[in-house]
Amino acid sequence: MRDIVVAITAASYSGNKGAAAMLQSSIKQLHDRYGESLNINLMSVYPGEDRKQNPHDFIKIVPTQPEKLLFIAFPMAILHWIFQWCPPIRKLLEKNKILKAYKGTDLVIDEAGISFVDSRGFVMNTYAFVCAAVPLLMGVPVVKYSQALGTFKNPYNRFLAKWILPKLKLICARGQGTYDNLKGIGISDNVKLCADGAFTMADSLPIRERVADRCKNDAFYSGKIVGLSVSSVVQKKCRKLGIDYPQIMAEFIEYLNGKGYGVLMIANAARINSEKSRNNDLIIGDEIYEAVRDKKNVRWYHEEMDAEEIREYIARCDFLVASRFHAMIGALEKKVPVLLIGWSHKYQEVLDMFGLGQYAADFSGLNINNLKKSFEDFEADEELIRDKLEKNHAAVLESSYDNIRQVSNVLEQTIKIGRGGICSSSKFLDYNNPEKYIGAYFALRKGYAVDSSIRDYAASGGMVTALLCNMLRHHDIDGAWVTKTEFVEGKLTYKTYIAVTEQEIRDASSSVYMSIPILKHIDLLENFEGKIAVVLTPCMMHGLNAILNRKPELREKVVLKMGLYCSGAHDMRATTLAMEKANVSTQGAKRLYYRRGHWRGMSSVVYSDGSEKTFSYSKLICAYKNAYFFEKSSCMHCKDHFAAGADISFGDIWLKEMKGVDIKHTSCVIRNQKAMEYFAQAVEDGDIVASYMNGRDMVRSQKRALVFKYLCADKEIKRKWNHKLAYYLAEKNRKYSVEKLDKLEKVPSWFIYYYMCFIRVLLSF
Repeated sequence: MRDIVVAITAASYSGNKGAAAMLQSSIKQLHDRYGESLNINLMSVYPGEDRKQNPHDFIKIVPTQPEKLLFIAFPMAILHWIFQWCPPIRKLLEKNKILKAYKGTDLVIDEAGISFVDSRGFVMNTYAFVCAAVPLLMGVPVVKYSQALGTFKNPYNRFLAKWILPKLKLICARGQGTYDNLKGIGISDNVKLCADGAFTMADSLPIRERVADRCKNDAFYSGKIVGLSVSSVVQKKCRKLGIDYPQIMAEFIEYLNGKGYGVLMIANAARINSEKSRNNDLIIGDEIYEAVRDKKNVRWYHEEMDAEEIREYIARCDFLVASRFHAMIGALEKKVPVLLIGWSHKYQEVLDMFGLGQYAADFSGLNINNLKKSFEDFEADEELIRDKLEKNHAAVLESSYDNIRQVSNVLEQTIKIGRGGICSSSKFLDYNNPEKYIGAYFALRKGYAVDSSIRDYAASGGMVTALLCNMLRHHDIDGAWVTKTEFVEGKLTYKTYIAVTEQEIRDASSSVYMSIPILKHIDLLENFEGKIAVVLTPCMMHGLNAILNRKPELREKVVLKMGLYCSGAHDMRATTLAMEKANVSTQGAKRLYYRRGHWRGMSSVVYSDGSEKTFSYSKLICAYKNAYFFEKSSCMHCKDHFAAGADISFGDIWLKEMKGVDIKHTSCVIRNQKAMEYFAQAVEDGDIVASYMNGRDMVRSQKRALVFKYLCADKEIKRKWNHKLAYYLAEKNRKYSVEKLDKLEKVPSWFIYYYMCFIRVLLSF
């Protein structure tokens, strides 16, 4: 797949660390999804500082200072739109760096934390308008990352918002207040409710260690601490109302010291080399700190900290009193009770997600007595607040992850359509809506185990085995619940067990294509002492999830749920009959490998004396299986092909272009951040080689199975004659193998193979 180019505007690494938190969170999640295919243009208002702080080589810093955007790029973008029919003029205009960057971009993500708000005034609302208008004029789709918008009572602001916002592909509303504001001006079709993107900013282990080193050498951090996030924005607004913000904050610090709290002052926006107050709390912080008479129990670091560093300090506080929005987000993410002194509905709507909206106060009523009273009430409610933080935390984080899910849906649709083109489609499956079949996912990958000895015994690329071994090595798990075939007294059966060594995990390598009642052995999981990963088919995963929902203590044990793609479970007789047709004896047999080797591979029986007998998988076991002989009746209508109940699912890649690849690959569907972290760890350690896979190819790779599940077996839809016939034959075959097994045993295997091929043809058009 070609490279994906995303432009991010209204965000930066330097200055406002709330914007940096959103930026870092979005970049990490996009890179997790698209891997090395991703390139980012950061349209920076502070290009010099951002170049110094940019940690990634796939990010290009494009100077996009407000004056360049408003007075140069915007007029040129209008001309570009007018003269798009004229290549010479168009190409001349594209020499502008901003227009050139947008020209090569698939999607623009606007990460302004707040926009089109009456109180922001003429200049800021015009800037918000132009940030979206320039790429739109260049023909590039724009989405708004989770942010606050409105109110829209000001006529000019209302006009700009109503003109530009409906033209965006997606608006992620940060809370119910924003959603209601947009709905109030008739904008709802392109709006999704998503929690702030900074909630899902990943922690940094090196930064955590750096903060820990500073804190352990300072006795201040051994006591009770209130964090105080100061704000140059609130200071400016207070000054207009005659409120002495610095003096009130200094008196509040002394009040907190008198109650036995240490106070940690936090600058959540900082520009260390700037004397300007915009996006810079260092100046007001210095003023407040100087006004405090006794500084012994106060800490103030005149530094430009990373967003992760600020969050680590907040995590060490017992409470946070915040005037900066993203300091509040950091506290909520770390489950630290937070009291707000703010200026917009943006604070209230996020606190409402936790049921804590009553702890947001407007700056306009700020005085020392009110602030003391608010803190005393807040302090008294600590237990209630912590309960609500705990109760709502997971749901808010999941809502935050929706930002990238929603943005990625737009991005992938854009890539498929091509700018100004027509969306390609399939006569059968909706390739433009992969989540219809795959379910919600975090990322898609294809790859293989680096260790060739793992791949030698794997059905495909060996990623399941490699990942489990990596997790065991890192002590992420103490064991893995796995299954393999075995023979007992010449009869094929199975063995399911908790593997506690890498060798035991390797011994269970390779898929098992027969119906096994794994959950009958749930006692293995119940009796195991330690953390565990499980490997199950979709129906077994569904059953396990039901058990885990009833037994929280069991749920705590299961670190990772690994699913296997499944087109149907088959009775053991599908295997044993195939072995009989191949004249493969079971006497002295030890283990059956259903598939080994490249592409579809060969079946293999290993004997106790070390000998081995191979036979064709495609012409025997696969023939019975793919003609639907011996299939369970419940599987005929099951649509959960990709194991939607798992954290991560694995399966083959049946794509023509993969047939010629030297090393057979596995594909996987990663459904959450936890699974992504374990997978990324195995890749980073060199145990797995992995690359990005798009949703269209994932669906294509399982085309025939999905056609059967969604088109042939669904009698509620209008079916083509060939799909009706395919399902009719499949159902007849299933029943025939149950009711007339003796006759089926007499049918030559070559006939079964070509009969299976005929059914596969019916599923192909």
